Amino acid sequence: MDAKKIIAGGFIGGIALLIVNFVISALIMLIAPYDVLALGGMRPADDPLVLFFFAYPFVLSFAAAILFDLVKDALQGPPSSRGMMFGAALILIYTIPSVFIAFASMNYPVGFYLEDLLFGIIGFPLIGAIYALIWEHL
Repeated sequence: MDAKKIIAGGFIGGIALLIVNFVISALIMLIAPYDVLALGGMRPADDPLVLFFFAYPFVLSFAAAILFDLVKDALQGPPSSRGMMFGAALILIYTIPSVFIAFASMNYPVGFYLEDLLFGIIGFPLIGAIYALIWEHL
């Protein structure tokens, strides 16, 4: 394992996922608005633990960077292609089952599901490309 690349990928990918999350949330609020704090099971906005929500993209990115380091040799092609293949694998392994489970078990607004789906479809190929470039050039 290359700790320097994992740390770089985790931080850069986390920032990228955080930005993707904010942009997608803003777009969804224009198309299918909903109040996430009004959904059942959500903590109140003044709960200090809500701040951990902003750590989620970084936790996800560090875990994905470790996974990328483990599977990078199995990915073929130029760096951008390897990154996109990794992102597609994350969509298949994480995004689709997650959105399916949420849709099948929760009665949330359509914007909630759309936001999760777009986050994976846009964010995962993006961090895959970032990881591929970091592993290629760092």
